[in-house]
Amino acid sequence: MRIFIDHFPDQDYFVSNLARQIRKLNREVIVTTFLDIRESGANSEDKVEIETMRKSDIFIPIITSQYLLNSSEDMEEEYYILSDDENKTIFPIIYNDANWSSKNWIVKSKTFPSNNKTFLELNKNEQAKVINDLVRTIENILSKEEKQELQTPKKIKKLKNQIFISHCHSDADFAELLKLHLEKNNIDCWMDNERLKIGQDWREEIDIGISNSKAVIAIMSPEARKSEYVTYEWAFAWGKGIKIFPIMLNQTSLHPRLESLQYMDFTNRVTRPYKELVTRIIELNN
Repeated sequence: MRIFIDHFPDQDYFVSNLARQIRKLNREVIVTTFLDIRESGANSEDKVEIETMRKSDIFIPIITSQYLLNSSEDMEEEYYILSDDENKTIFPIIYNDANWSSKNWIVKSKTFPSNNKTFLELNKNEQAKVINDLVRTIENILSKEEKQELQTPKKIKKLKNQIFISHCHSDADFAELLKLHLEKNNIDCWMDNERLKIGQDWREEIDIGISNSKAVIAIMSPEARKSEYVTYEWAFAWGKGIKIFPIMLNQTSLHPRLESLQYMDFTNRVTRPYKELVTRIIELNN
């Protein structure tokens, strides 16, 4: 299940805590916030924001006057589309005083708090209860979905030795070369450019590819750093707790989250540490 929390930058701290509470459910939940989008360095935040909303099962907007004033026409249109989608759920949090009663997509949704007060009007104990109620509501939705999945289980092949290779289009030649090196060592590789067919939902297929992998190799370059696809792939793996191996193909700055991982230096064609990479992948089985 995918959950997107949209908010104005003033609510970064509040949203980070909320996302942490939801992730404690220890279930198959992927939580993305607008802070994550900003930190990814996306070229078009609105575009990525709308795409994330469309791919989410639960949408949690943090309603403030600033949030409503800064919503673009495209975003407003998307709100109404989501509110009419039976497969989507919207849980607006009325954070402070805002003229939201004219927004039909909010009015028809289950809002938090539910007592006609704003979140900031409540004391700390009441605020904690609102968050607990929201998390419990999400947990109930998850439980219902799990029961449905048990009745109609999905047949997804689990590949023990699969490695997902994440790369941008301009680094495709190196990705193919890397794939050959790994396959010579009996390491199966998944690359979206060879398995996705026209008409397939790329996000769903990539999600499955990453979920069925024991590690993701993120090939980094200035072009990859700007790529929304590459960012999505390693961020999805991070959220799933899947091992990430950053490879520095061409020198570039890394996303703050990737900086916490030790990357492998492949910038020198002569001394590229293929053997070390293979060894580290094989060690994952031990």
